[in-house]
Amino acid sequence: MIWAGYILFAMLALRFLVVVANFLTRPFLPKKQYLEDEPLVSLLIPARNEEKNLSNILVDLEKSDYSNFEVIVCNDHSTDGTRKVLDESQQHFSRLSFFDNDDLPEGWKGKNFACYQLACRAKGRYMLFLDADVRFSPGFISRAVAYAEKNRLHLLSMFPRQEIISRGEWLTVPLMNWILLSFLPLRLVRLKWFSSLSAANGQMMLFNAESYRKHTWHERLKDAMVEDISIARAMKNKHLPIAVLLGSNDISCRMYSGFGEAIHGFSRNVHQYFGGNRMWLTFYNLAAWLRLPLVLFFVSPTLAFAGLLMVFLMKWMVSAISYQPVIKNLALHINQMVVFLFISYQNILNSIKGKVEWKGRTYIS
Repeated sequence: MIWAGYILFAMLALRFLVVVANFLTRPFLPKKQYLEDEPLVSLLIPARNEEKNLSNILVDLEKSDYSNFEVIVCNDHSTDGTRKVLDESQQHFSRLSFFDNDDLPEGWKGKNFACYQLACRAKGRYMLFLDADVRFSPGFISRAVAYAEKNRLHLLSMFPRQEIISRGEWLTVPLMNWILLSFLPLRLVRLKWFSSLSAANGQMMLFNAESYRKHTWHERLKDAMVEDISIARAMKNKHLPIAVLLGSNDISCRMYSGFGEAIHGFSRNVHQYFGGNRMWLTFYNLAAWLRLPLVLFFVSPTLAFAGLLMVFLMKWMVSAISYQPVIKNLALHINQMVVFLFISYQNILNSIKGKVEWKGRTYIS
């Protein structure tokens, strides 16, 4: 028990150092980025039942200070008013084109096929895939393209600042950055090696189009349930330069609209934050709850206090660079841990059932 306590404390200390590294390196898009010219950017939006969100992102695109872009939307068998929104928007937004997706071929995941179809129609030097619920500032596209050009990236992905409204969202959504920023130093994703140091977010993925067309990532990984992380790992395996940043006030998103939707969404793929391994997911939960008792009763009360202090500081730093209220996240920390147990349980249950449903489609889990 003594050695178990020391090991769990050492693992917490390592996570603390990762959070410190992310906090100090400020993994945000630089405020000042300049382009000598404006290459054509293809803005590609897969949309399945996005009636409530599409008009907002199209308004943001119309307000962009970037002048050389095209917008292509894939209406992915929507059953709501998505097609009506697109018809109305096209009347006053000449850059917008859209199409109705083909039937989903065997062996493909829905979003992967929609993104592949979008990429086939794109003409730009860069392909910027955006989820329909993303919002961004007028200067965002130019700064993102400038950053990718300057660093010669094949992929730039960002985790948007999350808009969190309901209590149910506060119990779930902050968990994403809590896990991400305590396990992965984002600046190290820039290394061309170590595929384990990989991350990406399908809400915003900016590809060098020449590189994408060579590898056709969504086709190559057509059956991947979590295509963004799978693509990032595949690119790292080929030693292609990629980068992952956090959004500040430049890009944001309300990922889920309530507790039930957030639980269902996170439970689909939370194991991917642990290398796709549910054993590591289970170990993480056990460590989170057993660490303090083991250290307190079998090692040292002083180390137990040091562990509590590290968790407090980690929560403060993660909240700060995620643009989330520190006090609120601290107050809800235990509640969020309990909810994460439930999310993990649902994820394992999905694995036992062998299937998961999302946006009207059933996938093998």
